[in-house]
Amino acid sequence: MAIINNQATLRTAVADWLNRTDLTNSQLDQFIEMGEAMIYESLRVPTLERKATYSVAKTDSNITVPNGYLDMIELRLLGAGTCSDTAYTTRETCTAGGGTWSDSDMGDDIVYRRVGNRTFHNNKPNYAFVRELTEFLLTNKEGKREAEGEFNLTYHYAEPPIGTIIGGVEVKPYILEEYELILYGALAFGSTFLGDMEAEGRFIGLVTDKIQLLNSKAASAELKGGDYSANFSSNLI
Repeated sequence: MAIINNQATLRTAVADWLNRTDLTNSQLDQFIEMGEAMIYESLRVPTLERKATYSVAKTDSNITVPNGYLDMIELRLLGAGTCSDTAYTTRETCTAGGGTWSDSDMGDDIVYRRVGNRTFHNNKPNYAFVRELTEFLLTNKEGKREAEGEFNLTYHYAEPPIGTIIGGVEVKPYILEEYELILYGALAFGSTFLGDMEAEGRFIGLVTDKIQLLNSKAASAELKGGDYSANFSSNLI
């Protein structure tokens, strides 16, 4: 039986489990794509966390939503600091240039709060943000759209779709490494396509149970200050 480690072997596994030889790659890829979307709706583990730093100008006072964004963990305005290489004046350029950034006082950092559109535009809340289309709009300490400085955005994101080629190499996202998730997800939609509602419900239940287990393990590890890990029954299908 084949190891599931790329798009081709996943397609083969989905077709084998559905016991069909007449499904096209296009159909199988659609099952996989819909399975990915279902998984990313609720899977929230450290592997899917990302952090980005932005230098925000007072005249713009916004941050562009990053590619693959799912939801916000934290948006933080960073306090003052300096770089070990004085040629760099921001945390982002300092890190990129190989320098070490030192905060003058970590207590200067301010965590922003998300508010609704009505509150944001009518009440002028301070240190707040709202999402509008592809941007996060920001306010300063006075509630004005004049926020500026360096911001850290921590968020959950969806990795590149299975089958994505970067630099001539097929990427291997987390949900393919933990293949049971995407296999069951693809099988759920394949069963829908074939009109097997009983199998559809069974596979959706397996996906849901696995996601709940992974999310629970991640939350428990975080509370205990430990490292998150996932163990599966086998390397083979």
